Amino acid sequence: MDRRKIRTTVLVVFTILIFVLSCYICVVGFQNINMEKNLSQAKKNSNSYDTVKVNSSMNDAVADDARIIFKIKYNKSGEVQVEKQESAGKLAGKKKSEVEKAYKGVGYKIEKFSAGEIILVKDVDKYAPGKYVLGIKDGFIAIYKTDKQGNMFIENKKRDITHISTDRLKAEDIKLLTKGDKYFQCNTREEAEARLEDYE
Repeated sequence: MDRRKIRTTVLVVFTILIFVLSCYICVVGFQNINMEKNLSQAKKNSNSYDTVKVNSSMNDAVADDARIIFKIKYNKSGEVQVEKQESAGKLAGKKKSEVEKAYKGVGYKIEKFSAGEIILVKDVDKYAPGKYVLGIKDGFIAIYKTDKQGNMFIENKKRDITHISTDRLKAEDIKLLTKGDKYFQCNTREEAEARLEDYE
């Protein structure tokens, strides 16, 4: 009888210990989950604070030592190049709306504005400078060269105007060759000549 009582007592004690341990694990687990939720909420709040802080910088004035970067986006190829960089100069102390107004007339839009750096971009309907591009000349596919401003010209009419007539092309190809596409912009004449093989 004594052994049965001891076994029963030991089983009861173990059962109580397991129950208490399970409760402890559950309580600690829930506390950790709540702590993670609170941390993620605090993180979200700090991110929204940062967003507000960034947006409020839109009202900042241009600093005296700010850098102004002028870029050109060549729409026919989608290429973007830095045209020039300069210090703030006469823009120092101006707000975003004033800078926007000053450069709107010459075709620049603000891509980025902060007290320390302003990036202005101008869209032009051209290919990038110093490239070879395919286009159409007098009803035939031709290889053009672009000058320093991205204007297209033909270097040698005998060599650069092909015998590939636009009559043989699909309407979509004619549209792309007329409108422009990054596929037709090449770094060398050899690359441009290789592109011609698609139409021969």
